[in-house]
Amino acid sequence: MLLIEEKDENKTQKKEQSAEEVAKIMVENMIANMNNPNFWDEKEERQQKAVDEVLKKRKERQRNEE
Repeated sequence: MLLIEEKDENKTQKKEQSAEEVAKIMVENMIANMNNPNFWDEKEERQQKAVDEVLKKRKERQRNEE
């Protein structure tokens, strides 16, 4: 019984630790974004490139299906 409880505690500690690490990374990322005056422009550009790539692949797939 003790081994099962110890394993559960270890899993909980790992989850808490990883959640804490993720939170720290998110904060660092938000700070970096706030310090970048071109953040919104760059974000929009990245999203537009992703949309263009998806549409391009969709057209290719549709052509191959015909």
